[in-house]
Amino acid sequence: MRKTIMVMLFLFILTACADSKDGLTTKDLAVQKVNDSKAIVGYGMSRAEAEEVLGEGDDKSIANSVMYSSGVRVMYREDKVAGITLSEESKDTYETTGGFKIGMSKDDFKKIYGDQYLMDMERNLDYAYDSINKRYLHDKEWAAKAEDDSKIYVISGLFNGKGVADGIALVDKRMAITYR
Repeated sequence: MRKTIMVMLFLFILTACADSKDGLTTKDLAVQKVNDSKAIVGYGMSRAEAEEVLGEGDDKSIANSVMYSSGVRVMYREDKVAGITLSEESKDTYETTGGFKIGMSKDDFKKIYGDQYLMDMERNLDYAYDSINKRYLHDKEWAAKAEDDSKIYVISGLFNGKGVADGIALVDKRMAITYR
């Protein structure tokens, strides 16, 4: 009897831990230097904090964004990080905090972020997670009006014709749609 209770308790704890890893949080909307997991730029950080890691960038008129020499573009809303993209130039320098970087395959992307994606097209794979209702969005749910678009987290992998990543976007839905 005691053994059965211990096994059930272990399974309950294991299940609870697994459930807590489901979904996306703002910690997933972040990048880090490849060999320095402490050098992180993430969603919600101030521009000053982001530039401590990235250095000074080149202001662009595109979506309140700044391009940094490392191939990282940061989109700001009210001087806080609301989106991050990685381009080819970031290949050996930055990766997502999940461990995905430019040059990896679409299959690698699925291994890291799972199979609850919004859409899988030839050149992109997108995930959308509603952090208020704690669930991944699919098709029509994505198009529906959300309570707060800044609480829907989006991770997109952009792939070339060979299925190799040449771009990554980590944004909220509001930034993805309106660039604000």
